[in-house]
Amino acid sequence: MPLPPLHQLLRDLIRVPSVNPAHTSDPAIRGERRMADALQTLFTERGLVTERIDTPDPERPAVLGRADAPVPKQTLMFEVHLDTVGIDNMTLPPFEGILRDNRMYGRGACDMKGATAALLYALTPERIRALNARGVSLLIVGAPDEECGTKGAETLAASGVRADHAVILEPTRCRPVVAHKGANWYDIVLRGRSGHGSQPEAGISTHEALARILPEILRAHKALQQMHSHPLLGVSSLNIGRISGGHTYNIIPDHTLIQLDRRVIPTEDPALFEQAVQHILDELIREGRLLSGTVTRVNQTAAFATNPGDTLPQSLLDAVESVTGQRPACEGTSWVSDAAPFSTVCGQTLVFGPGDIAQAHTEDEFIDLTALETGAAILARFLDDYGVTG
Repeated sequence: MPLPPLHQLLRDLIRVPSVNPAHTSDPAIRGERRMADALQTLFTERGLVTERIDTPDPERPAVLGRADAPVPKQTLMFEVHLDTVGIDNMTLPPFEGILRDNRMYGRGACDMKGATAALLYALTPERIRALNARGVSLLIVGAPDEECGTKGAETLAASGVRADHAVILEPTRCRPVVAHKGANWYDIVLRGRSGHGSQPEAGISTHEALARILPEILRAHKALQQMHSHPLLGVSSLNIGRISGGHTYNIIPDHTLIQLDRRVIPTEDPALFEQAVQHILDELIREGRLLSGTVTRVNQTAAFATNPGDTLPQSLLDAVESVTGQRPACEGTSWVSDAAPFSTVCGQTLVFGPGDIAQAHTEDEFIDLTALETGAAILARFLDDYGVTG
């Protein structure tokens, strides 16, 4: 029996491998080019004018679809990321789109080909023409390289891709996400002096310094938590992800690496934490407990926040309520998305889509098909009402 069109569209997208190259070396599934090709075809079928934006890696382009209003009043943008995580340890074939118990299984089913299918299903040529007639120019963006730090979106935002309102598609259980924390990853490198383990006084042990540093880092983090909070996001968080270094039992360790993941709320400047950590390291150097110590931010995804009372969140909530009969509260999250770079160039930005983030990246990734259908219906209603006045 043939699948309903929305379900078939999702299956078709799942069957297009688009694994981030950081997660695989297999050329048959590596890169976003195949997904960009598929979206370009789907955009064209809906009457959108398409554009490819090449990157240094030919397997990782971006793709845009546009429908400009004859008399433009505002621009509405939807953004999807083209890449998925890897397929190691998946329990079912990753690129088949297996249907079981009203769920569609496969890599990307939830994150984020489900939301992509819901949007494309709702985005009929008739709705596009109606938006244009109301003075709304439409922009659909397919960005590469989201899973490893939103680099594709950063490049596109810097190149001039922007809109008055931006809806970033991710699995949010059909609840508008109007804020998320920023992710800051740090390398703290400690250097000491090696020597024989039987004479610890002859060297400078970076592991002994580590025992002093960790409690101080936690104190600095907690002090910032007490000073900065956000109504939806709470306070910043800290994960000590990795500690490595030294040589063996009887050698004084002369190097230690600490890797931190700190999730920062929009109202806190990340530099405050870095300055506090560097002050701790400098104190140990002055005391002769280290030869050197540095803290380096090796990756950053900014935080973002949109006022829940703004036009875009309220319009989307209207659509949710119209379809489901319920009006959920806007939410904030600790995970990051392409909303961060686009929020710096777009007037209002939020994150939305069917599916549950708890299923993203899992070994049995799936999306509930009833949730998928609800998401498509909400997006259709949002498009029908967007730009309508009076």
